[in-house]
Amino acid sequence: MKNTFLALALLGSQFLSAQLTEEKTAFSEKPRGEKSFELEAGESFYSFEGDDGWYKARKEVYFTAADFADKEILAGRKLLNKEGKVIGKSILPLKLYEIDTIEAFRGENSYRGIIQAYIYQTNIEERSIPEEEISKIFTVKNRNEQQERFQALWELHNAEEISYGDLNAFVIRENNRTSADEKDFRVIMVFRGSTSPYAVITNGHTITAPKVKDSWEDGEFKITYFYKATDQQREVMEEILLENLAL
Repeated sequence: MKNTFLALALLGSQFLSAQLTEEKTAFSEKPRGEKSFELEAGESFYSFEGDDGWYKARKEVYFTAADFADKEILAGRKLLNKEGKVIGKSILPLKLYEIDTIEAFRGENSYRGIIQAYIYQTNIEERSIPEEEISKIFTVKNRNEQQERFQALWELHNAEEISYGDLNAFVIRENNRTSADEKDFRVIMVFRGSTSPYAVITNGHTITAPKVKDSWEDGEFKITYFYKATDQQREVMEEILLENLAL
């Protein structure tokens, strides 16, 4: 894969916290299955945990009333973004996992929905899966390089920076997983001060790291500590988790 991560990071706010297609990419209805839709190069999507190189993926798309029937987008239809730009096309009829009506002041209403399919790892832009990139950053011994890569990751995913006393959290949201306006967090990286990794919180994804001191799990949520946490610090981390869930 082409190593264009740092250049893409400069455009972080455009891609809104998701993985990126490396080039014009067809997604499959199942791993090694028939092609179901296509997205243009650089388009964002939400990925679940990978399995044997394949990632289940979701994408928020916009379309017109003429493009769908029986909760499916028809085959051979244009897929649009919020601004009405063409970002891809359906190849097969696409099941809509969510559908919302966008009321028009004048003219016809438009619609948005969530579609789902599978993408192979070689079609995903290098370093754009946040949990995998964080795991790789932890193997970097040079602290300056670590910080540069963390910063590029926050910019690429439009991470929100939130201060909790002497702890600093960077929050990446679950964009494209749901069309709801309020999004749950996907991953939260917590630093003591600005440069010392303290803990990482994940939602349905796994991070690996050396020198793990402790961990806590509850269903899809996991907190991994890089320092031995006191009971009070554990309470703060659980508060950070809860505060970054959608209402």
